[in-house]
Amino acid sequence: MISGFTIILEDDILYCSDENKYNAFEIVLFVEKLMKFFQWRLKNICLKSKKIGRERIIVEHIITNAGQNLFFCCVGNFSVGSQEAFKMLKEFCNQVKTQYKDLARLKFASEEPTFIQVINLIIDYLHDKYLEPLEEEVIYEKTDNNRKNNILYAGISAQGLPIISQLYDKNLLMNFEKDKTNENIELFTSDLSAKLATISMNTQIRAKKKIKEIHLDDTKSHQNINNKKVILFGNINGYSIDFIATGNFYKIKSVFKQLKSKMALDSAFKNDFSGDLRPFKHLKYYLDEVVKEFDPIF
Repeated sequence: MISGFTIILEDDILYCSDENKYNAFEIVLFVEKLMKFFQWRLKNICLKSKKIGRERIIVEHIITNAGQNLFFCCVGNFSVGSQEAFKMLKEFCNQVKTQYKDLARLKFASEEPTFIQVINLIIDYLHDKYLEPLEEEVIYEKTDNNRKNNILYAGISAQGLPIISQLYDKNLLMNFEKDKTNENIELFTSDLSAKLATISMNTQIRAKKKIKEIHLDDTKSHQNINNKKVILFGNINGYSIDFIATGNFYKIKSVFKQLKSKMALDSAFKNDFSGDLRPFKHLKYYLDEVVKEFDPIF
């Protein structure tokens, strides 16, 4: 159930407990660029492969006083609502902080041969402590009826190249202090689509897995019940579907599955992408209609 631990500072992996999981943890580096784009905090990433099935990287994301991103991560077949997994990760973070009081000491120590031995001892302790609680944990789907559900963005890409993208919450531009002009919206959605396509493509190339979910906290949200964001990734005949929403995860996932089912019927997805965007132009209007149709679910 517990497959590996890592410590990452910016784009430098300071520690990885299992070299077979190194490529999976590299995905955090790809997502880290998206964090800087939005100033959101990473919570967890869900991956899927034919060999292993689904596994989840849970993350303790710390933004240092210098604005650097420090990640303590653990990967395993954790459920999205596992409290025990996050308790274990929190203890991992605290144990490391006890050994290395500040970031400078942590970074310096990571270059010493004894560093791996110290962290391995912490991990052995955590394995023994949390293996049984994780196996016996009962997880219930939370309804979160007080949480407002909104679709923020939907996009389609192929071979890492954005095809179409639709922004449904123009307030996302407020993070960049830009006016909500058509030009700014188009530039923003194009940039966002490219970043999501890059994450999806790099995950397949480097980790030989498909990325399914990214869960985040919006650090700028003034409403705690609406600060949870989720990015869902899907695939239709080699085309990638991206979906950003806020609210109840289980409702959002249901909407996304229905969106994929409806879009899979469109003839545009029956042929390989040739680089010609014209056959896909109508999907912008199609996406709008699909999102409107799903509004009653919220």
